[in-house]
Amino acid sequence: MEKNSLVLLVDDVPQNIQVLGNILKSQGYSFALTTSGKETDDLLKKTLPDIILLDIMLPDEDGFSICKRLKSLPETSQIPIIFLSAKHDIKDKIRGFELGASDYITKPFEDVEVIKRVNNHLQAKLDRDKIEKYNQELEQMVEQRTKELIIKERENILAQFMQGIIHNVRGPMASISNGLNLVDMMKESLMNDPAISQNLPVELNEIWEINTLNNKKMKSLLSDLDSMLKKSRGDHSNNIEIIDLNKIIEQEINFLHVDLEFKNLVKKNIRLYPEPLQIKVVPAEISQIMQNLIKNSMDAMHNQQSKTIFIESGLTKDGCYFSVSDNGPGIPKDIQNRIFDPFFTTKPKEGDSKNNSPTGTGIGLQFCKNTAEAYGGNIKIANKKTKGASFIVNLPLEED
Repeated sequence: MEKNSLVLLVDDVPQNIQVLGNILKSQGYSFALTTSGKETDDLLKKTLPDIILLDIMLPDEDGFSICKRLKSLPETSQIPIIFLSAKHDIKDKIRGFELGASDYITKPFEDVEVIKRVNNHLQAKLDRDKIEKYNQELEQMVEQRTKELIIKERENILAQFMQGIIHNVRGPMASISNGLNLVDMMKESLMNDPAISQNLPVELNEIWEINTLNNKKMKSLLSDLDSMLKKSRGDHSNNIEIIDLNKIIEQEINFLHVDLEFKNLVKKNIRLYPEPLQIKVVPAEISQIMQNLIKNSMDAMHNQQSKTIFIESGLTKDGCYFSVSDNGPGIPKDIQNRIFDPFFTTKPKEGDSKNNSPTGTGIGLQFCKNTAEAYGGNIKIANKKTKGASFIVNLPLEED
């Protein structure tokens, strides 16, 4: 029993107040005193007691009407009420119980009786409060688990959906890759013929350079698709290798130069760790994380004149990291805790975009999170003193 429970005594007779006050004090209870219905209402607006000892006869209204009012209000309906009365009429007791009273004590008061009844009803209230708290916690747990199951189901549906898309997309992409390979072969044939190579336009060099970059990127995308297919089937161990994180970053930046906006209109501030950062991963998956983060930065800076992307790698206490930051508008704090949720996006959906603004599906960052965690790492939103968004991907180092 918690002896600091608050007992409210509602009585206007000084002798009763003195007797009951001494009994409550002897048991270590805190108690408050009111002498009328109005005083009681005013007090209950400020604080709620754990139990109420209520006299039936009061100057402004009787205890029955007070009890009826308190039991009708949600905030006071669960507070135990014990009536105090000099009457022994059974009808009064029945009326009190019908109004929701928990017990009845008649005058003159016996110390042991008062203590026992107050203790019993306080303990019952404490037990009810604990049960209610446990029920609320259980409801929260069930609600959270239900949300997790819904999210998991969505992810499973998405995985099946993505498998179908990958199968349908891979064929045309392979045909494009073959066409790009054919152009490379034609280039070699032309360059090996002196009579032809000397008369070729200079502009062809730039076209061939773009074709070569496109070809590399297409092969990388096909590799990504194959990796995603194997991952969706639960088997991607054959693609895992030990590789320098910096090498993956450099290759991805080179591939992204196919995008002329990224190549020419975005300032790149790149600071890579001076020594190799060996990680054991499927390289295509880490490249996809990098690609998603850079694409998000590009989308965020869509309407800006001056665009800068900061890319960094380094060591941590538990492994290594790479980060992608930008000087865009940043991520509002009120949505940061939802940014990795599947299907959550601040971008308009395909078809809803206005002024050619970027669109999104809400699965890119979810992919980044799941992939990083699959390797024992994580991805976090970093705090920035300046404007813009910053993401840090932590990964374990491969031990020598």
